[in-house]
Amino acid sequence: HFSANDPNEFALAAKLVEDQCDAIDLNLGCPQRTAFVGHFGSYLLEPKDRKLICNVVSAAKKAVSIPIFVKIRLLDTLEETIELCSQLRDAGASL
Repeated sequence: HFSANDPNEFALAAKLVEDQCDAIDLNLGCPQRTAFVGHFGSYLLEPKDRKLICNVVSAAKKAVSIPIFVKIRLLDTLEETIELCSQLRDAGASL
């Protein structure tokens, strides 16, 4: 799976491996320090980055014909988690 914070780079990477896998997995669950420093993984789950991660998913969905999966962490409340999942689905995530 991939980590990403740039829609165009993620779409290009997804396109490169499209013929070699059944789905593309975007990891928004990584809590490691390197993810904090590089601003990816679970550090993109804050509301201020919601538009960015939806654009990342949307760009990849437009670039490939296979499903886009997004791994997340549960947010502080069930309602926030459901809202995030709905936004990712609307952006093109399949799972």
